[in-house]
Amino acid sequence: MKTLITSVLLLATGSAAAHSSCNLELDGGLRITENSIEFYEATQPTYKIVEDKYLVVSGQPLRLNEAQQELVADYAAGIRAAVPEVRAMALTGIDLAITGITLTFDNLLGEKNQVSTQLATELTNVKSDVNRYFSAGNPISINRDGEDIPDFLGKHFETRIERVVETSVQNSIGSLMLAMGKEALLAGGDMEAFEERMNKFGEQIEQQMNERAAGMAVQSEKFCDTMVDINALEEQLKRAVPAVESFNLIRVSTGEVEIVQHSI
Repeated sequence: MKTLITSVLLLATGSAAAHSSCNLELDGGLRITENSIEFYEATQPTYKIVEDKYLVVSGQPLRLNEAQQELVADYAAGIRAAVPEVRAMALTGIDLAITGITLTFDNLLGEKNQVSTQLATELTNVKSDVNRYFSAGNPISINRDGEDIPDFLGKHFETRIERVVETSVQNSIGSLMLAMGKEALLAGGDMEAFEERMNKFGEQIEQQMNERAAGMAVQSEKFCDTMVDINALEEQLKRAVPAVESFNLIRVSTGEVEIVQHSI
């Protein structure tokens, strides 16, 4: 049953992602503050951009020519511009998850049932925390290990969602089993008929979720374009400044073509 609920959560973002052929991976970590952008390999800092224009490697500011300076500024601006897009996608994904949960369990257990109400409440709390996490002035960590401030869309986020799901299932397992039993009885005890009934139910939910995911698909496409542009700037910066050429933050590909040649 946990798998069923988790699938609903994944469907919220998966249905949107299916419309995009963009694959994004972060090989490095980021810490973004008002005054700096720091780049990490796991827990180890590699370099940072200060005040969106000074490049500091191993604690030492580098002397840059005008072209290098412009690349640093453009790269920093691109990363900062992507943050509100990440926030918007996270919030949209949570909204879609709440919708999917409500559609699923209202159909199984009736409107305002304990499972969907509790899960929706918990996910609404997560949404509020995401809003606070991405509020102006807060340090933001992305894809980092060993960070006191949680990587909100990484392991911390995944663990929290899993905990929400597990708690809700444990508290409502009786109601869920009764609902599934009623569905089996409606199928006359025929397990094939029951399976077909559940498959149709899943298809109906998926269709409704796909319709609601259109807005997130647009966000995903836009974010993909943003990351392709940032990746291109990163590659230009690595070619122009040998001191940072061994570090790779982003790997992004569209369709079959990977748009990065280097790895950490």
